[in-house]
Amino acid sequence: MRRWLAVAGAVVLALAALVVVGRHERSRHAASENRKIAEIRRLVGPLDSPSLDAFRLLPQFSCLLYKRRDNRFALELCVDAQGRVVEAIDRRGRTPRIASLREDPSHATVRVERAEVDRLLRKLGALS
Repeated sequence: MRRWLAVAGAVVLALAALVVVGRHERSRHAASENRKIAEIRRLVGPLDSPSLDAFRLLPQFSCLLYKRRDNRFALELCVDAQGRVVEAIDRRGRTPRIASLREDPSHATVRVERAEVDRLLRKLGALS
C-alpha cells in the first residue's frame, strides 16, 4: 500500500511540474509573439495608411494587408472581434516572418480599434 501511495505521490508531483513548465512556456511564447506582432504593427503605421491594399476575412478574425513597393501583400495584420492583433505577417523578405497567437488570442496584447478595422473593411468592399 505504501508503495502505491509513493508512486501516486510521484505521479502527482510530475504532473504538477509539467503544469508549471507548460504555463511558463506559454507565457514565454506569448511574450515573444507579442514582440514580433508589435514590430510589424509599427511597420504598418496608421491603419488607414494609403498603402492599405487588400483584406482577408476568416471566421475567427479579419486581416488588413498593406503594400510595400511592388508587393501588394507585404504586411498583414489580423484582428479578432475584440480588436486584438492575433497574427501579423511580414512578407517583404524571401521568407515570410509570421507572428501568431491564433491558438490563444487571449494572450494578445497589441490592440487596435475594431470599429476602425470594420470601417476600413467596408471601404475596401469587404463588408456591407
